[in-house]
Amino acid sequence: MLDVARAYYLHDRSKVDIARQTGLSRWQVARVLADARDSGLVTIHVADDDPGARDLAGQVRDALGISEVIVVDRGASTALTPSIDAVASGLAEYLSETVRAGETLGIVWSRIVEALPGKLRSMAPCDVVQLAGALTFPGNRVGSVEVIRQVARVAEGTAHPIYAPLVAPTGETAAALRRAPEIAKVLDRAMHADRAVVGIGTWTREGSSILPLLPEELVSATAAAGAAAVISGRVIDADGQAIDVGVDEHILGVSLDQLRGIPSVIGACAGAHRADAVRAAVRGGLVDVLIADEPLARALLGS
Repeated sequence: MLDVARAYYLHDRSKVDIARQTGLSRWQVARVLADARDSGLVTIHVADDDPGARDLAGQVRDALGISEVIVVDRGASTALTPSIDAVASGLAEYLSETVRAGETLGIVWSRIVEALPGKLRSMAPCDVVQLAGALTFPGNRVGSVEVIRQVARVAEGTAHPIYAPLVAPTGETAAALRRAPEIAKVLDRAMHADRAVVGIGTWTREGSSILPLLPEELVSATAAAGAAAVISGRVIDADGQAIDVGVDEHILGVSLDQLRGIPSVIGACAGAHRADAVRAAVRGGLVDVLIADEPLARALLGS
C-alpha cells in the first residue's frame, strides 16, 4: 500500500504504470489508494490561503440549511469564463475526494460539467450515468454523451449514456423513447445513483439549456406559471415545487422525485444572477451540496 501510494502521490505515476509495475489491475491499484486514504496512511492537505472563503462558505451553508457549501475563487484563471473554470476545478477536486469505488455517479450536462473532464485528474473507480437526455453542440463543444464517456474514462468505470435528446419534439416521441429498452435501463440505473452532479439554470434564454428548444407558447406559459429555476431539465417555482404546463412531457430524464431520492446531489453554479434559482432548488430539497463562485455566494447572503 505504501509503495503504491508513494508512486501515485509523490512520483506522479499513473495507475496504469503502477499496475504494470506491481502486477495489480488498475481496479486494484485504485482500491489500494482508496484504502490508503481511508486508513489514514495517506492524508491530503490542501493549503488554503483564503480563510475568508471558508467563512463565506459556512455562512452560506447555514443560510441555506444544506450539508455542505464550497466557495471557489476564480483567482488567476486565464480561461474565457474564469468563474466557470474555477467552479469546474472545485467540482473536480470534490469528486476526487468524495466518490468511493463501486459507486454510481449521475451527471447532467451544464457549462461547468462540460469543463469537468479537463479538470478531473483522478477519481475512484465508478460507473457514470447520464441523468437526462443528450444535448449536442456544433464545433468542438463537448455535449452530454462525450462528458459521460470522458468522466468514466478518468474513473476507469463504465459509461451509461443516453443516445436520445433531452427535449423531444412531442410528448408521444418522448414516451416512446422512455420505453426503449436501452434508454429505460439507463434511466433505471440513474434513479439508483449514489451521487449526482447538476447545474441550476434560470428560466431565461441564456440561463436554461431547454428553453431555446421548446415552442414559444410553452416558454411563455411556463414563465407565467412562476418558473424560477431549471434543474435536470425540470422546471420549478420559487418554493422548489414542480411547474408543469406541458414541458415535462417533452423531457427525457429522471423526475424531480427521483432526483430527490439520490443520496447526495451536488449543485455546481456560477454567477450572482443564479441566486434565486439556487434558493428555489434548495427549498425543493433538490440540492445537498453547493459548489459556487464568490459572486453567487455573496448574492445568496444578500451582500
